[in-house]
Amino acid sequence: MKADYKEAVFFRKKEYNRNGWNELRIKASEFLALDEDAEIKDICEGMLKNMLEGDRIIAGSPEEPSEDLEIAYYCDNLSESRRRLY
Repeated sequence: MKADYKEAVFFRKKEYNRNGWNELRIKASEFLALDEDAEIKDICEGMLKNMLEGDRIIAGSPEEPSEDLEIAYYCDNLSESRRRLY
């Protein structure tokens, strides 16, 4: 069964929002460490699909999926009114 990394990232964002924490930083390598059989392309795609206005890429490139991808998500406002970046 293929993991849904988009949903996994969104779940963590909701947890941060509920706890009142503002910024969530996630590295693709964290998901890879949990599942060595995971496809890095799927992990990066799930991470990028969660990016909203104001979120930013800390490391890595959206064009070249790698375990170096790191994204900072702002979790104080998860409103769908924030434009999706990917």
